[in-house]
Amino acid sequence: MTDLPEYERSLRMVERRTLATGFARQIAITTEPFLDLPFRDARVVDLGCGYGYTALELAGLCREVVGIEPNGALAAEATRLAAEGGADNFTFRVQGIGEFGHGDDAGSFDVAVLDNVLEHLDDQPDALERIASCLRPGGVAYILVPNRWWPIEAHYALPFLAWLPLPLATRYLRWSGRGSDYTDASYAPSYLRMRRLLARRPDLDARFTVPGDVSLAEGGGSRLYSLGVSALRRFPALWAISKAFLVVAVKKQP
Repeated sequence: MTDLPEYERSLRMVERRTLATGFARQIAITTEPFLDLPFRDARVVDLGCGYGYTALELAGLCREVVGIEPNGALAAEATRLAAEGGADNFTFRVQGIGEFGHGDDAGSFDVAVLDNVLEHLDDQPDALERIASCLRPGGVAYILVPNRWWPIEAHYALPFLAWLPLPLATRYLRWSGRGSDYTDASYAPSYLRMRRLLARRPDLDARFTVPGDVSLAEGGGSRLYSLGVSALRRFPALWAISKAFLVVAVKKQP
């Protein structure tokens, strides 16, 4: 029984890596039609890469990956996994998004990934500015973020949690026993908020889009998911009630 925690940890790592394989392929398939070069030749930055599972999978699909992660413990795990992988085309930095995008990073990436990270950032205009700055002209941003108004909150699976004012949301979260403070995950945008954020970036040609391969999405194998994607394609106004927003944004030529 003493080995059970380590066994469970290993099992969770295998599950995460399996999911990350699909996430990485989805990013490649979804962004490549907007790129002016094959994805395999792209230099990619994964912002808020966490443990680095998706970044490591992306490394097998493109020329180079840089993972950015502000949490030192997560970045350390990502670095360990990278060393185990033995590839030489990915690096990880302990760095916040607010410290990224300018200097040597400006215009140096073909693809920028922000996968379920924007809802953790209180200064979202700054995050989008830094994404735009790091992309070269013709580069592509892949942004996936939960919809604030989806009834089941994305991180804690609690009904209507994101609908509440922050003090009440934190009390609800504590009452549920699933967390102690909702602040970190409380910045998920609504559809209108997301549109306003994108409208403030005239240097980005941004559009809401569906995944390039529906079967790779979480729940993508279900009939209900397929119907939802078909509805979004026919009636874009339905993005307002979508579970999440997937945005692809191309950096315009100067």
